[in-house]
Amino acid sequence: MIEIKNLSFRFGSHNALSDVTVNIPEGSITALVGPNGAGKTTLMRCMTALARPTEGSVIIDGIDTSIDPHACHRLLGFLADNFGLYEHLTVEQSVSYFAAAHGVNEERVDEVLAQVNLLDKRFETIKSLSRGMRQRVGIAQAIIHHPKYLILDEPASGLDPEARIHLASLFKELCKEGITLLVSSHILAELDQYATNLIVLKQGNLVETDFAIHENNITSIPYFIQADNASSIANCPNEALFTLLECTDTNAIFNISESSAPHLVLQYLLENGIQVNAFGKHNVNIQDAYLKTIKNA
Repeated sequence: MIEIKNLSFRFGSHNALSDVTVNIPEGSITALVGPNGAGKTTLMRCMTALARPTEGSVIIDGIDTSIDPHACHRLLGFLADNFGLYEHLTVEQSVSYFAAAHGVNEERVDEVLAQVNLLDKRFETIKSLSRGMRQRVGIAQAIIHHPKYLILDEPASGLDPEARIHLASLFKELCKEGITLLVSSHILAELDQYATNLIVLKQGNLVETDFAIHENNITSIPYFIQADNASSIANCPNEALFTLLECTDTNAIFNISESSAPHLVLQYLLENGIQVNAFGKHNVNIQDAYLKTIKNA
């Protein structure tokens, strides 16, 4: 797990980060979002031991990045927003160079090239590649040493829709293979394809940590109901069945408990006089959650 504790970072008198505390659980794909200048890149630089925080700490699997950065680097892969590649090297040479730097067996190069779907491009030079393929080369370099955590800063920037779809699929595959990802992006619709967790920064402050965006990562599932008298649900609570989250005159959102089931909740509401017009799962949308969070921050 990555533990960020009371993290602050100052450039002179400017607070790029102010007392940020959040944990990033293993097995997640966490979306890091916020307006320009929110402190996202600074946070990632502190997490990857490329910048020392003014105050606070980043602990990766019990290792403080400020005390032992090299040990942390063995656990981390990082793809910066404007990463560089040697234009005249081939794809294979570019990844082999990083393999040698990490002391990794050359056989790993073939594994990684297959993983990022670049085996058929291995002998092509970097300068001949599309932007999407360059991104995949960068990711191959970042995961060549079997990192436990992968941090990516705006990986989909400038990519066409097809390349973004391939990138989203790759992230989900990497997560299935045991890599925990943190992805910073302004493309919220793209994050919706794969992110399980959400962290929102604004002006260096943590304004939201919304874990469990997708159903496969939560213990209770949110449901919605539309009813002419939905507000009456507040008068008939039943914690054994559900927990009410939001309620208006005509709509309500609630979590159904693990020990319950949707049909039991629906039956209970009907028996208590709720005039149900619609009932179903409430899908959490990153864009909606982000806009709501920023507006209220």
